[in-house]
Amino acid sequence: MDKVWLLGPVALRVVAACLVLLASTAVMASSLSPQESRAHAERAIDLLLDQGNRPAAIAEALRGLPDGVNEEDITAYPEAWTALWRAFASRSIRIDLPGDFFTVGFLSPGGRRALITQQISGSIDPNARVSVHLVDQATNRVINSFISSQPIGAAWTSMGHAAFSPDGTLGIVSLGDGQTILFDAETGIERGRIQSDAIMILFSPDGRHVVLKNQNGASVFSVGTGEHVLRFPDPFVSPSAWASDGSILAANISQETGRARIVAYRLDGTARVVLDNIDAPQGNLKASPSAPVFAIGTGTQTMLYGLDGTRLALVVGDIGDLRFARNGQVISFMRGSDSMRISDVNVEVFAMDGTPLATQPRDFVDFNQAIYAPDGSLAGFMVTQNHAGLLADSIPTGPALYEAAKTFTRKAGTGAAVSIADETVDPLVETSDRFAREAERLLLSGDRQGAILAALKGLPDTPTADDLSRFKAAHLLLYRSVAARVLRLPLGQPPFPITNASGGVVSPTGDVMAVTSEVGAQLYAMPEGTFVAELRKPDGSGILTWSYPFFSSTGDIVAVTEQDGATLHFFDGRTGTHKSSVTIPVPDVQGLLENYSGVVWPIGFSHDDSTFAVQTPKGSFLTNMADLSVHSLPLPERRNFELSWLPDGRLFAFEPVPSYRKEQNAAEVFIHDRRALRHIFSIPRDPNWIRSEGGAVLSRQGTAIFASDGGSERIVVFDAAGTPRLKFSDSDGYHAFVRDGTAIAYRDPAGTLQDSLKVISLLTGERVPSEFQDYPVFDQTLFDMDGISRQGESPHLGAPRYRGQDVPTGTALIDRAMSNLSQAEQAEVRNERISPN
Repeated sequence: MDKVWLLGPVALRVVAACLVLLASTAVMASSLSPQESRAHAERAIDLLLDQGNRPAAIAEALRGLPDGVNEEDITAYPEAWTALWRAFASRSIRIDLPGDFFTVGFLSPGGRRALITQQISGSIDPNARVSVHLVDQATNRVINSFISSQPIGAAWTSMGHAAFSPDGTLGIVSLGDGQTILFDAETGIERGRIQSDAIMILFSPDGRHVVLKNQNGASVFSVGTGEHVLRFPDPFVSPSAWASDGSILAANISQETGRARIVAYRLDGTARVVLDNIDAPQGNLKASPSAPVFAIGTGTQTMLYGLDGTRLALVVGDIGDLRFARNGQVISFMRGSDSMRISDVNVEVFAMDGTPLATQPRDFVDFNQAIYAPDGSLAGFMVTQNHAGLLADSIPTGPALYEAAKTFTRKAGTGAAVSIADETVDPLVETSDRFAREAERLLLSGDRQGAILAALKGLPDTPTADDLSRFKAAHLLLYRSVAARVLRLPLGQPPFPITNASGGVVSPTGDVMAVTSEVGAQLYAMPEGTFVAELRKPDGSGILTWSYPFFSSTGDIVAVTEQDGATLHFFDGRTGTHKSSVTIPVPDVQGLLENYSGVVWPIGFSHDDSTFAVQTPKGSFLTNMADLSVHSLPLPERRNFELSWLPDGRLFAFEPVPSYRKEQNAAEVFIHDRRALRHIFSIPRDPNWIRSEGGAVLSRQGTAIFASDGGSERIVVFDAAGTPRLKFSDSDGYHAFVRDGTAIAYRDPAGTLQDSLKVISLLTGERVPSEFQDYPVFDQTLFDMDGISRQGESPHLGAPRYRGQDVPTGTALIDRAMSNLSQAEQAEVRNERISPN
C-alpha cells in the first residue's frame, strides 16, 4: 500500500453563522489585486482540505479571479487558478464511520468511485469483521459493502485491501478470509472470486492480470478467468510494480545482507536481472505505466532507473509520496513535512532525469482527495494508487474551467452551505502572512536562521501593540523560531529495519541537545547547533541506543542506555564529559538480546534528581545517584507495569489487563513507595473511553494520566483520581502537556498560521486557543541535511522539557532576533520587511 499521510479526524471550524450561495459571481471586482486573489485562493484551499467543503472552495476560488476571465488571467492570478482547478477536481467523500480507527480509501482512476476500509481490533471487539465499502463519490452513497465471512477473533488488528483496474471499471477487495472478490465498480455486483488473501493488489497496466501479495508470497492471476498464471513462492521475492513493457518488477531481498536484486518477470515465468546487489532492503518499487522507468525507495531518497538498469536520477523524497504523474511521463512528490497544515501541502514535479519542473494544477490530483466525517472533520486520505490520470484529463482548463465552475455554483442550490461571507483583504497582512508561512516552512525543515529572517520581514521595524495583533502570524513564527531548538546533521539513509533510536532531546535549560542516531550519541550546543562532544562508553566506543537520552531537571546530567548491553551511562549535561557508568544486574543479557530490542529501558530521573529508574525484562531497578548503588524495585513477578515518577519521589504504576482474560477492567493503577505497591483505582473497560488495554504515562505534575486505547487511535486523559477528562483521536502521535500540566497539546493539521496547535484543557475537556508558550516543545527536532525530520517520537511526557521560558515577545523579541543577525542579514531585513507606512 502507498504511504498515506493519515492525520485523523479534525474538528470543523465554524466560519460563519450563515453560509449562503451567492446567486452571481458579479461581486468579483475587475480591479482585483494579486494580494486579494492570493487570499481568496488560500481560503479556498482551507475550505477544500480543512473542512471538506468543495462547493464553498469552488465559490471562494472564483472570487480570486476577475469577472469575464481570459487566458491572460491564468498568468496574472496563478494561485487562484490552481485553487479553482484543485477544488473542481476534488473527489473527496463524506461517510459516517467510527472515528477512532485508521481509515484509508482507494479512489478510482476516473474519480467516480471510492473503496473505503477501516482498521479493526480484536482486542476491542473479537466479533468485528473486516469490511470495505464501495462509495459513489458524487452522492456519498454506499453502493455495496463487502464484509469478511469470519470475525477477526484474536486480539490483533486487521483491515481490508482494495484496488481499481486502470480503466476504473473493476474493483477488487481482500478481506482476510482466504478469498479476494472481483466486482463491477459501477454497480458493486460481484464478478468472481480468487482463492487467495492479499495485503497488496497490483493490476497490470492493461487490467488483464493482477498480482495478489500476502505473507506467504505472491501470485499473478488472470482477471477474466481467475486462472493462476505465475507464483512467487519465496516471501523474500517481493513483486512491487508492473512495468510499462508488461513485466513484473520484483526485489529479491537477501536474508543475510538485506541487499536486493531487481528482477523483471514475464508471465511465462522467464526472468531478467535488471539490477544486482543494490541497497533496497524494503524492496519498495514503483513503475511508470507508460514510460520505461521505475523507482526504488531508499528511506528518504528515491532512485530512478530505466528498464535496462540505467540509473537516471536520484531525488530526495519518500517513495511512498511518489506518483508517476501526467500519465506516467513525470514523477511527483507530496511535500508536507515542512507544514503543520494539510492545506499547505505542496507538490514537486521532476522529469525522469531528476530535473525539477514547474508544478501544474493537475499535479495535485493524486494528493487532493480525502475522507471526511458528516460534520466535515477529516477522517483520512484516499490513495490514487498509480495515478488518477483519467480524472485529471477530465477536468477542463482555462476559461472553460471558469465557466464550468460558475455553472456548478449555480446548480449547488440556493441556501446550500457553500460559501463564506466576503471579507476585506488586508494586502499588508497578506504579505506578512506569506513571510510567516515561509518562516514556518523553513523552521519545520530545520533552518532556524532562515525562519528568523523570514519572520522578521513580516513585522514592521517598531511595531505597536495593534501591529503585533494585526501581524500575529509573523509575531508567533518569530517567537517560535527564536525559541526553537532544531538541528540539521549529515545523516545517512535511515536503516531498514530500524536498528536504533533516532532523534534529539533538548535539556530543560535549552542550552544543548543530546542526539541519538545510527552514528551514535552526541551533544550539540543550542540554539547554534555547534558540536560539543561525542557521548562514548568508558572504553571509547560509541553508543547505539533504543531509547532517547534523559536529562536531570537542572540539565547537569544526561543519561544514555546502550542497546547491546545492560549498562547505563551518565555524562555531564553541558560538556558531554563521561561521569560514570552503572551496570544493571540483569541475568543472561545476551540471551535476552536475542528476543528483545535492548534490555534496559529508562524511566528517567526522579524529580529531585537523586534516583534514576529503569525497566528491564527481568524487573525494574533504581540507581542512587549519590553512590551509584543499584537496587531492585520490588514488583510482583510475571506482571507488566508501566512506571512514571511522581513529584514526591514515589512511582506511579500502570498495569494493563489483557483482553483475553475477559475481565471488567482495562487497567489497574498503583502507587509504589519503593517498598511495596498500593492499589489506587481501576480503569474499567468503557466503550466511551478505554475499551482495550494500552500504555499510559503520568504528567510531570502528577495530575494527569495519558493513556492509549489499545487497537485504536484514541487517546484518553484521566485525572489523578482516575476520572476521564478528555479524549481525542486526531493527533499525529506527537503530544505534550502544557500550561503546568493543565492542558494537552498536539499539532492541528487543520489549524491556521496563528493557531496551529490543538490545545485541550484538562479542567473542562474543551479546546482553548493556543498561546505562544505552548509551541517551543513542538519545535525541538533533529533533521538530516535535506530538511527531513529524523525525530522518531515525542520525548517522555513526564520528562523535564525546555519551554522557551527565557524568550520574550513583542519588541524585545524583535530586538533579540535582530541582534543575533549579521550586518548583511540585518540589511536584508530592513530592505524587505513590511512597513505600515
